[in-house]
Amino acid sequence: MSGAEVARRKLRKLSEYLSELSLVAGYSYEEYLKDIFVKRTAERSLQLIVECATDVCDHLLAELNYPPPKDYYESFIKAGEASVISSTLAQEIAPSAGLRNVIVHEYEDIKDEKVYESIGQALKSFRQLIKEINDFITLMENK
Repeated sequence: MSGAEVARRKLRKLSEYLSELSLVAGYSYEEYLKDIFVKRTAERSLQLIVECATDVCDHLLAELNYPPPKDYYESFIKAGEASVISSTLAQEIAPSAGLRNVIVHEYEDIKDEKVYESIGQALKSFRQLIKEINDFITLMENK
């Protein structure tokens, strides 16, 4: 399987995670707080979105012979530096690595309001990431 095929397969998975997160976006904050399943769906979806997106970025960076990023945040920044995604988008989504880390490692300190507020931005930003990476892969294939 080529690098482009692997990246596109991962992007399809990322799209699935975004679809799952979009189901939560329809809930009001009060509804979100009252429904543990909705909260956990949002948290897990956000975690998977960040992990999947960094997998794609790391894979493409490796294809470009970049050294592996040291963490999730750096994965997005380096993807921006390598023009895999725009530097503007890289700066916009890199902080999502911190939210992912809180969800995974500091789950007792998760701030419901912060997670809820990040849903809309994550949907917008990571959909843009999919578009930009697909465009990048197309350019790579046409060289």
